Amino acid sequence: MAVTLPFLTSYDPPGSSEGSLDPLGLYPIADQLAVALVPGVRERMHRIRFLTAMAVGTLVTEGLEGDPLQRDASPFLVWEWLVVEALIRQMGDDADISAVPGTLVTRRAIVQPGYLDARSYLKTPRVFGFHGVYKRLAVRLGVVNVHLGPGPCTGGLVDAWARDMGFDGIDGARPLLVRWKEALRRSLAERPPRTKPGWSSAEWAGLAAAFAPGALKEREKRHLRDLLHATDERRLGALPAIWRLQDEFAAADESDYPEERLHDRLEETAPEYGRLLAAIRAYEAFARSLQDAFDVIRARASTPDAQAYDVPLIAQHAKFTAAIDGLNERYAAAHRALGEVPNADRPLQSLFEQRFQVFSQQMDAGACAVGLCRHHVRIQKEKPPGKRPWFDDLGGGRIHIRQQYREAERELLPGRYVHDYRGRPIRRFYLDLK
Repeated sequence: MAVTLPFLTSYDPPGSSEGSLDPLGLYPIADQLAVALVPGVRERMHRIRFLTAMAVGTLVTEGLEGDPLQRDASPFLVWEWLVVEALIRQMGDDADISAVPGTLVTRRAIVQPGYLDARSYLKTPRVFGFHGVYKRLAVRLGVVNVHLGPGPCTGGLVDAWARDMGFDGIDGARPLLVRWKEALRRSLAERPPRTKPGWSSAEWAGLAAAFAPGALKEREKRHLRDLLHATDERRLGALPAIWRLQDEFAAADESDYPEERLHDRLEETAPEYGRLLAAIRAYEAFARSLQDAFDVIRARASTPDAQAYDVPLIAQHAKFTAAIDGLNERYAAAHRALGEVPNADRPLQSLFEQRFQVFSQQMDAGACAVGLCRHHVRIQKEKPPGKRPWFDDLGGGRIHIRQQYREAERELLPGRYVHDYRGRPIRRFYLDLK
């Protein structure tokens, strides 16, 4: 994999105490750069139709009250349980729902205990469920408000969806929404709340068909495209410009989407993003050096008979020295470019300095390796409530990589981004709305 993702694609995050993501603290700056490029869109977003499910959900949940002691069983979350369970019941292992949040836990729950509840669903649904994943975009586009109630654009989207469903607009769909509300009310009344709508298989199938991720029809598609291409305060930054480039990448494999080349074309067609793209490239060049160097250390310390690894010895390894060659120069270039990013939410330059200044000076390879390991330890400690490093420090510059973090040696990836910059979700949206 050329890209380090800040999430697990299964949307079923384990309760790991090690903080297994972003071991070098590279992601926060990359995320801010991505937000500056395409505000509102997150890397975990895959299927645009969840905006419709959320819009319809605001009407289904309207007027329903949850138990304040059951925070993870509020009306909108129980609506989410019903939608996800319907998709799994109807579509099973269909690849079209592979990126639906909560699919793994839902499959297990349908077998035993036979329903979804707060205990059997995602541990942090407000982050990893589809409301959590898509809320930022839905609020920005006016599909919902910040409390997940109806927003200024809810009615238009629900009306388009209803007409595609064969109803006479949103008013014609009211009886269906009422039936779903009653099913939701019954589920909320369970103690504790759970998916117990009292439905036949046909009713489950009807809910699944209403929100199947790949089954959008023309009115809904058009309305969602218009929302994504807003030109007012809802504008999604470079999204329209990236959208126009998608046909050029029609042959690209989604698992290896060439975002570096996409950015080259974006700068050619939308030069107003030049300074931001220059900062992304400079930061990624620095991040790639750091990530590759850390991965070489892990690989060299992961040999089957390794009891301990003397970190300074990595200076004798050609891949490590190649990875860190010019690291201080890449630091300086990234530091300079980040200071020129327009409209950043917080000073990126100072954050970069605070986190990575140890790499601003030229070091010999052995000292750089030791500094990189110390940097990893510091980053892990700073993750609330404090995470363990990926290795045990045996003293004297020796480490022991713990089993789950061992990896085989791979080729270096110079010129490739470490992080994603919203190209993949935009591409997925484009394919869904063609």
